[in-house]
Amino acid sequence: DDIFEEAEEDPSYYIHARESRMDSVARARRNRVDSTARPAEFLKASGMGGGGFAMESSSRAKEQRINFLDFSTHGISAPALRERLESKAIDKDALKRVESDFCQHDKLSKSDFDSLQEEVDMAQGLHRKNDLKGAKKLYMKVLEKDPLDWDCLCNLAKIHFGMGEYEKAKDLFERAIVIRPEREKTMYYLAHVLFNLTEHERAQLLFEQVVQGYKGELNGEACDRGTYHNSVAMLGLVHQKAYGNYETADTLYQVVLSEEPDHILSLDHRCALLSAQGKKEEAAKLHLRVVALDPGHTKKVCAYLDSLFPVDSDIIHPFKKLDDKFQAYEHVFSEGVKKKSWLRTAYNSVRKKVMRVVSKSKS
Repeated sequence: DDIFEEAEEDPSYYIHARESRMDSVARARRNRVDSTARPAEFLKASGMGGGGFAMESSSRAKEQRINFLDFSTHGISAPALRERLESKAIDKDALKRVESDFCQHDKLSKSDFDSLQEEVDMAQGLHRKNDLKGAKKLYMKVLEKDPLDWDCLCNLAKIHFGMGEYEKAKDLFERAIVIRPEREKTMYYLAHVLFNLTEHERAQLLFEQVVQGYKGELNGEACDRGTYHNSVAMLGLVHQKAYGNYETADTLYQVVLSEEPDHILSLDHRCALLSAQGKKEEAAKLHLRVVALDPGHTKKVCAYLDSLFPVDSDIIHPFKKLDDKFQAYEHVFSEGVKKKSWLRTAYNSVRKKVMRVVSKSKS
Protein backbone atom coordinates (compact mmCIF):
# COMPACT_ATOMS: atom_id res chain seq x y z
CA ASP A 1 0.00 0.00 0.00
CA ASP A 2 0.98 3.65 0.06
CA ILE A 3 4.01 4.52 2.17
CA PHE A 4 2.52 7.72 3.48
CA GLU A 5 -0.81 8.32 5.23
CA GLU A 6 -4.01 8.01 3.20
CA ALA A 7 -6.58 10.75 2.68
CA GLU A 8 -4.36 13.37 1.05
CA GLU A 9 -6.16 15.26 -1.72
CA ASP A 10 -3.10 15.77 -3.92
CA PRO A 11 -2.33 12.75 -6.18
CA SER A 12 1.32 13.80 -6.38
CA TYR A 13 1.75 13.33 -2.63
CA TYR A 14 2.22 9.57 -2.41
CA ILE A 15 4.90 7.10 -3.38
CA HIS A 16 3.68 3.57 -3.94
CA ALA A 17 5.57 0.81 -2.15
CA ARG A 18 6.90 -1.95 -4.34
CA GLU A 19 4.49 -4.87 -4.68
CA SER A 20 4.57 -7.92 -6.91
CA ARG A 21 2.05 -7.48 -9.69
CA MET A 22 1.90 -11.21 -10.32
CA ASP A 23 0.50 -11.74 -6.81
CA SER A 24 -2.41 -9.34 -7.35
CA VAL A 25 -4.98 -12.09 -7.95
CA ALA A 26 -4.18 -13.84 -4.69
CA ARG A 27 -3.90 -10.64 -2.67
CA ALA A 28 -6.68 -10.22 -0.09
CA ARG A 29 -8.95 -7.25 -0.55
CA ARG A 30 -8.42 -4.44 1.89
CA ASN A 31 -11.23 -4.06 4.45
CA ARG A 32 -13.43 -1.00 4.22
CA VAL A 33 -13.23 1.58 6.96
CA ASP A 34 -16.48 2.76 8.52
CA SER A 35 -18.85 0.81 6.30
CA THR A 36 -21.80 2.65 7.83
CA ALA A 37 -20.87 5.88 6.03
CA ARG A 38 -22.96 5.24 2.95
CA PRO A 39 -25.27 8.16 2.10
CA ALA A 40 -27.70 6.75 -0.47
CA GLU A 41 -28.86 10.15 -1.62
CA PHE A 42 -25.61 11.53 -3.00
CA LEU A 43 -25.37 9.46 -6.17
CA LYS A 44 -28.87 10.59 -7.12
CA ALA A 45 -27.55 14.14 -7.22
CA SER A 46 -25.20 13.27 -10.04
CA GLY A 47 -27.98 12.74 -12.51
CA MET A 48 -26.33 9.62 -13.83
CA GLY A 49 -29.35 7.46 -13.12
CA GLY A 50 -29.45 3.72 -12.72
CA GLY A 51 -28.60 3.10 -16.36
CA GLY A 52 -25.64 5.49 -16.40
CA PHE A 53 -23.14 2.67 -16.64
CA ALA A 54 -25.03 0.49 -19.10
CA MET A 55 -22.94 -0.61 -22.02
CA GLU A 56 -24.19 -0.14 -25.57
CA SER A 57 -24.51 -3.17 -27.80
CA SER A 58 -21.69 -2.05 -30.08
CA SER A 59 -19.37 -1.57 -27.12
CA ARG A 60 -20.35 -4.99 -25.78
CA ALA A 61 -19.42 -6.58 -29.08
CA LYS A 62 -15.97 -4.96 -28.90
CA GLU A 63 -15.59 -6.04 -25.28
CA GLN A 64 -16.29 -9.66 -26.24
CA ARG A 65 -13.25 -9.65 -28.52
CA ILE A 66 -10.92 -8.91 -25.60
CA ASN A 67 -8.79 -11.86 -24.56
CA PHE A 68 -9.44 -11.77 -20.82
CA LEU A 69 -7.48 -14.99 -20.35
CA ASP A 70 -4.36 -13.22 -21.63
CA PHE A 71 -4.85 -10.48 -19.06
CA SER A 72 -5.46 -13.04 -16.31
CA THR A 73 -2.22 -14.87 -17.04
CA HIS A 74 -0.42 -11.58 -16.45
CA GLY A 75 -1.88 -11.24 -12.97
CA ILE A 76 -4.64 -8.82 -13.98
CA SER A 77 -8.06 -9.37 -12.40
CA ALA A 78 -10.38 -10.27 -15.28
CA PRO A 79 -13.66 -9.67 -13.32
CA ALA A 80 -12.50 -6.21 -12.24
CA LEU A 81 -11.21 -5.45 -15.74
CA ARG A 82 -14.53 -6.46 -17.30
CA GLU A 83 -16.45 -4.34 -14.82
CA ARG A 84 -14.25 -1.28 -15.41
CA LEU A 85 -14.75 -1.66 -19.15
CA GLU A 86 -18.51 -1.86 -18.78
CA SER A 87 -18.55 1.23 -16.55
CA LYS A 88 -16.31 3.11 -19.02
CA ALA A 89 -13.64 3.67 -16.38
CA ILE A 90 -10.95 2.19 -18.62
CA ASP A 91 -9.82 3.90 -21.78
CA LYS A 92 -9.82 1.52 -24.77
CA ASP A 93 -6.56 2.93 -26.14
CA ALA A 94 -4.86 2.31 -22.78
CA LEU A 95 -6.17 -1.25 -22.82
CA LYS A 96 -4.66 -1.85 -26.25
CA ARG A 97 -1.38 -0.26 -25.16
CA VAL A 98 -1.09 -2.57 -22.15
CA GLU A 99 -2.01 -5.60 -24.26
CA SER A 100 0.69 -4.73 -26.78
CA ASP A 101 3.24 -4.42 -23.95
CA PHE A 102 2.72 -8.04 -22.86
CA CYS A 103 5.26 -9.23 -25.41
CA GLN A 104 8.08 -7.05 -24.07
CA HIS A 105 7.19 -7.90 -20.48
CA ASP A 106 7.19 -11.65 -21.18
CA LYS A 107 10.76 -11.56 -22.46
CA LEU A 108 12.10 -10.57 -19.04
CA SER A 109 13.73 -13.23 -16.88
CA LYS A 110 13.57 -13.59 -13.10
CA SER A 111 17.00 -11.98 -12.82
CA ASP A 112 15.73 -9.10 -14.96
CA PHE A 113 12.80 -8.56 -12.59
CA ASP A 114 15.12 -8.69 -9.57
CA SER A 115 17.40 -6.10 -11.14
CA LEU A 116 14.45 -3.87 -12.02
CA GLN A 117 13.11 -4.13 -8.49
CA GLU A 118 16.42 -2.80 -7.16
CA GLU A 119 16.12 0.18 -9.50
CA VAL A 120 12.54 0.80 -8.38
CA ASP A 121 13.65 0.71 -4.74
CA MET A 122 16.36 3.25 -5.56
CA ALA A 123 13.85 5.46 -7.37
CA GLN A 124 11.47 5.37 -4.42
CA GLY A 125 14.31 6.29 -2.10
CA LEU A 126 15.05 9.36 -4.22
CA HIS A 127 11.34 10.13 -4.40
CA ARG A 128 11.07 10.14 -0.61
CA LYS A 129 13.97 12.58 -0.44
CA ASN A 130 12.13 14.80 -2.92
CA ASP A 131 14.77 14.23 -5.59
CA LEU A 132 12.11 14.20 -8.28
CA LYS A 133 14.53 14.55 -11.16
CA GLY A 134 16.51 11.49 -10.09
CA ALA A 135 13.41 9.47 -9.27
CA LYS A 136 11.78 10.38 -12.56
CA LYS A 137 14.84 9.27 -14.50
CA LEU A 138 14.88 5.87 -12.81
CA TYR A 139 11.13 5.31 -13.15
CA MET A 140 11.38 6.01 -16.87
CA LYS A 141 14.38 3.71 -17.18
CA VAL A 142 12.44 0.83 -15.59
CA LEU A 143 9.39 1.44 -17.77
CA GLU A 144 11.53 1.31 -20.89
CA LYS A 145 12.39 -2.29 -19.95
CA ASP A 146 9.08 -3.28 -18.35
CA PRO A 147 6.18 -1.04 -19.42
CA LEU A 148 3.84 -3.01 -17.13
CA ASP A 149 5.50 -2.00 -13.86
CA TRP A 150 2.50 -0.65 -11.97
CA ASP A 151 4.48 1.05 -9.20
CA CYS A 152 6.56 3.03 -11.67
CA LEU A 153 3.52 3.99 -13.73
CA CYS A 154 1.76 5.40 -10.65
CA ASN A 155 4.77 7.13 -9.09
CA LEU A 156 5.89 8.69 -12.37
CA ALA A 157 2.31 9.84 -12.99
CA LYS A 158 2.31 11.57 -9.61
CA ILE A 159 5.54 13.38 -10.41
CA HIS A 160 4.08 14.61 -13.70
CA PHE A 161 0.90 15.67 -11.88
CA GLY A 162 2.92 17.67 -9.36
CA MET A 163 4.69 19.39 -12.26
CA GLY A 164 1.39 20.28 -13.91
CA GLU A 165 2.03 17.89 -16.81
CA TYR A 166 -1.49 16.51 -16.75
CA GLU A 167 -1.54 14.81 -20.16
CA LYS A 168 1.50 12.72 -19.26
CA ALA A 169 0.02 11.91 -15.86
CA LYS A 170 -3.23 10.90 -17.51
CA ASP A 171 -1.54 8.46 -19.91
CA LEU A 172 0.35 6.76 -17.07
CA PHE A 173 -2.64 6.50 -14.73
CA GLU A 174 -4.80 5.14 -17.57
CA ARG A 175 -2.36 2.27 -18.08
CA ALA A 176 -2.01 1.69 -14.35
CA ILE A 177 -5.78 1.20 -14.02
CA VAL A 178 -5.71 -1.48 -16.72
CA ILE A 179 -2.95 -3.34 -14.86
CA ARG A 180 -4.64 -3.03 -11.46
CA PRO A 181 -8.33 -2.46 -12.28
CA GLU A 182 -9.37 -3.54 -8.80
CA ARG A 183 -7.55 -0.68 -7.10
CA GLU A 184 -9.96 2.21 -6.73
CA LYS A 185 -7.38 4.62 -5.29
CA THR A 186 -5.74 4.80 -8.72
CA MET A 187 -9.10 5.74 -10.22
CA TYR A 188 -9.31 8.53 -7.66
CA TYR A 189 -5.91 9.86 -8.80
CA LEU A 190 -6.89 9.69 -12.48
CA ALA A 191 -10.15 11.50 -11.73
CA HIS A 192 -8.12 14.34 -10.20
CA VAL A 193 -6.03 14.58 -13.36
CA LEU A 194 -9.13 14.59 -15.56
CA PHE A 195 -10.66 17.33 -13.43
CA ASN A 196 -7.57 19.49 -14.00
CA LEU A 197 -7.86 18.79 -17.73
CA THR A 198 -11.51 19.96 -17.52
CA GLU A 199 -12.70 16.50 -18.60
CA HIS A 200 -15.42 16.88 -16.02
CA GLU A 201 -17.85 14.24 -17.21
CA ARG A 202 -15.35 11.40 -17.00
CA ALA A 203 -13.86 12.77 -13.78
CA GLN A 204 -17.35 12.66 -12.28
CA LEU A 205 -17.79 9.09 -13.49
CA LEU A 206 -14.58 7.93 -11.81
CA PHE A 207 -15.21 9.76 -8.54
CA GLU A 208 -18.66 8.14 -8.45
CA GLN A 209 -17.20 4.70 -8.98
CA VAL A 210 -14.71 5.20 -6.14
CA VAL A 211 -17.64 5.98 -3.85
CA GLN A 212 -19.63 3.04 -5.16
CA GLY A 213 -16.65 0.79 -4.49
CA TYR A 214 -16.43 2.03 -0.92
CA LYS A 215 -20.09 1.16 -0.50
CA GLY A 216 -19.39 -2.36 -1.75
CA GLU A 217 -21.34 -1.98 -5.00
CA LEU A 218 -18.40 -2.74 -7.31
CA ASN A 219 -15.65 -5.36 -7.46
CA GLY A 220 -12.29 -4.14 -6.26
CA GLU A 221 -10.23 -2.97 -3.33
CA ALA A 222 -12.49 -0.58 -1.45
CA CYS A 223 -10.76 2.70 -0.75
CA ASP A 224 -10.11 4.08 2.72
CA ARG A 225 -12.56 6.39 4.46
CA GLY A 226 -10.46 9.49 3.73
CA THR A 227 -10.40 8.82 -0.01
CA TYR A 228 -14.14 8.19 0.08
CA HIS A 229 -14.72 11.57 1.72
CA ASN A 230 -12.33 13.28 -0.70
CA SER A 231 -14.17 11.73 -3.65
CA VAL A 232 -17.51 13.03 -2.42
CA ALA A 233 -15.94 16.47 -1.90
CA MET A 234 -14.49 16.41 -5.41
CA LEU A 235 -17.89 15.43 -6.84
CA GLY A 236 -19.22 18.53 -5.15
CA LEU A 237 -16.55 20.63 -6.83
CA VAL A 238 -17.39 19.09 -10.22
CA HIS A 239 -21.04 20.10 -9.81
CA GLN A 240 -19.99 23.51 -8.53
CA LYS A 241 -17.41 24.48 -11.16
CA ALA A 242 -18.48 22.50 -14.22
CA TYR A 243 -22.26 22.65 -13.96
CA GLY A 244 -22.90 25.63 -11.67
CA ASN A 245 -25.11 23.37 -9.56
CA TYR A 246 -24.46 24.99 -6.18
CA GLU A 247 -27.28 23.24 -4.35
CA THR A 248 -26.03 19.77 -5.26
CA ALA A 249 -22.47 20.78 -4.44
CA ASP A 250 -23.42 21.98 -0.99
CA THR A 251 -25.43 18.80 -0.36
CA LEU A 252 -22.36 16.72 -1.12
CA TYR A 253 -20.12 18.83 1.13
CA GLN A 254 -22.62 18.48 3.96
CA VAL A 255 -22.64 14.68 3.51
CA VAL A 256 -18.92 14.65 4.34
CA LEU A 257 -19.01 17.35 7.01
CA SER A 258 -21.80 15.55 8.84
CA GLU A 259 -19.39 12.64 9.30
CA GLU A 260 -16.14 14.59 9.59
CA PRO A 261 -16.75 18.26 10.56
CA ASP A 262 -13.09 19.24 10.06
CA HIS A 263 -12.67 17.70 6.61
CA ILE A 264 -10.27 20.17 4.98
CA LEU A 265 -11.15 19.52 1.35
CA SER A 266 -14.90 19.92 1.90
CA LEU A 267 -14.39 23.08 3.96
CA ASP A 268 -12.11 24.58 1.31
CA HIS A 269 -14.61 23.76 -1.43
CA ARG A 270 -17.36 25.36 0.66
CA CYS A 271 -15.20 28.50 0.86
CA ALA A 272 -15.11 28.56 -2.94
CA LEU A 273 -18.86 27.95 -3.08
CA LEU A 274 -19.60 30.82 -0.68
CA SER A 275 -17.27 33.08 -2.66
CA ALA A 276 -19.02 32.18 -5.91
CA GLN A 277 -22.35 32.99 -4.27
CA GLY A 278 -21.09 36.44 -3.32
CA LYS A 279 -20.77 35.64 0.39
CA LYS A 280 -17.21 36.98 0.58
CA GLU A 281 -17.00 37.64 4.31
CA GLU A 282 -18.42 34.23 5.24
CA ALA A 283 -16.02 32.56 2.80
CA ALA A 284 -13.01 34.45 4.20
CA LYS A 285 -13.97 33.56 7.77
CA LEU A 286 -14.35 29.87 6.90
CA HIS A 287 -10.99 29.90 5.12
CA LEU A 288 -9.34 31.20 8.29
CA ARG A 289 -10.67 28.08 9.98
CA VAL A 290 -9.24 25.89 7.19
CA VAL A 291 -5.77 27.41 7.67
CA ALA A 292 -6.04 27.06 11.45
CA LEU A 293 -6.85 23.36 11.04
CA ASP A 294 -4.11 22.80 8.46
CA PRO A 295 -1.31 25.42 8.39
CA GLY A 296 0.21 23.56 5.44
CA HIS A 297 -2.89 24.32 3.40
CA THR A 298 -1.35 27.65 2.40
CA LYS A 299 1.09 25.74 0.17
CA LYS A 300 -1.47 23.46 -1.48
CA VAL A 301 -3.95 23.71 -4.30
CA CYS A 302 -6.84 25.80 -3.02
CA ALA A 303 -10.31 25.89 -4.57
CA TYR A 304 -11.04 29.06 -2.62
CA LEU A 305 -8.02 30.77 -4.20
CA ASP A 306 -9.24 29.73 -7.65
CA SER A 307 -12.67 31.17 -6.87
CA LEU A 308 -11.09 34.57 -6.19
CA PHE A 309 -9.50 34.57 -9.65
CA PRO A 310 -11.94 33.02 -12.17
CA VAL A 311 -10.77 32.41 -15.73
CA ASP A 312 -12.86 35.34 -17.00
CA SER A 313 -11.21 37.74 -14.55
CA ASP A 314 -9.22 40.73 -15.80
CA ILE A 315 -6.14 39.26 -14.17
CA ILE A 316 -6.25 36.40 -16.68
CA HIS A 317 -6.37 38.80 -19.65
CA PRO A 318 -3.60 37.67 -22.03
CA PHE A 319 -2.71 41.13 -23.37
CA LYS A 320 -2.26 43.11 -20.17
CA LYS A 321 1.01 43.36 -18.25
CA LEU A 322 1.20 40.94 -15.36
CA ASP A 323 2.49 43.56 -12.91
CA ASP A 324 -0.46 45.84 -13.66
CA LYS A 325 -2.88 42.97 -13.18
CA PHE A 326 -1.49 41.89 -9.83
CA GLN A 327 -1.31 45.46 -8.51
CA ALA A 328 -5.02 45.90 -9.25
CA TYR A 329 -5.82 42.66 -7.42
CA GLU A 330 -3.52 43.18 -4.43
CA HIS A 331 -6.46 43.43 -2.01
CA VAL A 332 -7.87 40.09 -3.17
CA PHE A 333 -4.70 38.25 -2.19
CA SER A 334 -5.29 39.22 1.44
CA GLU A 335 -8.80 37.76 1.60
CA GLY A 336 -9.31 34.74 3.82
CA VAL A 337 -5.93 34.55 5.56
CA LYS A 338 -3.28 36.89 6.92
CA LYS A 339 -0.34 34.52 6.53
CA LYS A 340 2.41 35.78 4.26
CA SER A 341 3.02 32.24 3.00
CA TRP A 342 -0.52 32.15 1.61
CA LEU A 343 -0.02 35.47 -0.10
CA ARG A 344 3.15 34.20 -1.79
CA THR A 345 1.41 30.97 -2.77
CA ALA A 346 -1.59 32.88 -4.09
CA TYR A 347 0.60 35.21 -6.15
CA ASN A 348 2.67 32.37 -7.63
CA SER A 349 -0.37 30.15 -8.26
CA VAL A 350 -2.25 32.85 -10.11
CA ARG A 351 0.87 33.84 -12.06
CA LYS A 352 1.14 30.23 -13.27
CA LYS A 353 -2.56 30.22 -14.07
CA VAL A 354 -2.19 33.40 -16.12
CA MET A 355 0.79 32.03 -18.01
CA ARG A 356 -1.10 28.83 -18.88
CA VAL A 357 -3.96 30.88 -20.30
CA VAL A 358 -1.56 33.10 -22.24
CA SER A 359 0.21 30.04 -23.61
CA LYS A 360 -3.07 28.49 -24.77
CA SER A 361 -4.13 31.78 -26.37
CA LYS A 362 -0.90 31.96 -28.36
CA SER A 363 -1.21 28.37 -29.52
